[in-house]
Amino acid sequence: MSERSGTNPSAGDIRQILIEYCILPLGSEAIRNSCPLIRSILLAGPRGSGKKALLHAICTEVGAVLFDLTPANIVGKYPGKSGLIMLIHLVSKISRLLQPAVIYMGDAERPFMKKVPKTDRTDPKRLKKDLPRLIKTIAPEDRVIFVGTSSLPWEADQKLLQQTYNRFIYIPRPDYGARSSAWKALAK
Repeated sequence: MSERSGTNPSAGDIRQILIEYCILPLGSEAIRNSCPLIRSILLAGPRGSGKKALLHAICTEVGAVLFDLTPANIVGKYPGKSGLIMLIHLVSKISRLLQPAVIYMGDAERPFMKKVPKTDRTDPKRLKKDLPRLIKTIAPEDRVIFVGTSSLPWEADQKLLQQTYNRFIYIPRPDYGARSSAWKALAK
């Protein structure tokens, strides 16, 4: 049996899903109001599979503003409970003002991990309770989406992860054909 037994989505499948869930709703108010409300998606796959590149492609395609809430990015900023409340409030308000907007979290499993390593100084669990609330504040008329990326989604509490993200998209490593066509396009 070959490695591609039909379980991995193709690049075309992933592109179609991202167009339907992210690009079209963010790009057009009419489409956003007429399609099902997808407030958040999780791009999951191994390191180096292109999850962050897909995130930037979504932002570029619709001209969206990117808000990065990755735990390593906000460490030491907005300290304490009042600072965290202010951060969530600011991201919520400004993302609505600057629509279309993408709120991003890298290593999205980290706020929901059962046990954070002692060497981790980013305090990822700080956002655990506020992330679902932030996502629930995204109204149907808002052209805002929350996108998380994760290479280790199984390390998170699955119930909390599923409450936070509406859709999960698996991004496999590119196969030989995809790599070959990328190299040919880059060589031109």
